[in-house]
Amino acid sequence: MTIDPNISSASAIGALGQTGGASAGVGPVDQVRALASQIVGQIAGNFGLLPISAPGQGDVYGLRALADQISASFGGSAADAGALTRAVEDFASAVATDMAAYADGRTLDLADSAIGASTLGSASDIAGIIDGLDQARVALEGARPA
Repeated sequence: MTIDPNISSASAIGALGQTGGASAGVGPVDQVRALASQIVGQIAGNFGLLPISAPGQGDVYGLRALADQISASFGGSAADAGALTRAVEDFASAVATDMAAYADGRTLDLADSAIGASTLGSASDIAGIIDGLDQARVALEGARPA
């Protein structure tokens, strides 16, 4: 596989540089989609397809902050936030793995399809959000041939 070094900001991956992270008042589905976009953009930056925008090291994608925000919006406990953080981290890992392994521009489409096929959009509590994230992760991991 080759990666086109001439990807411009007008391309699908180039458009990722213009997307933002999760914002307050946005539902979990939109937050998870924004997370997937952020991860793909960061990895594209690491491949030299986009400028790297995440500063420093550590939780560069804000996974814990996202989990805390979702947990707080559903009135979750500290234990709920921990379980949700694990589910968010697992989904983020699946997105990053797909993007790093294939880098063909389809990761966002596959992540979006996986999110849409999950129960994430209809979740009414933290357990439902966790279950939906797990379903999306499994669908994304199974979307590519072995």
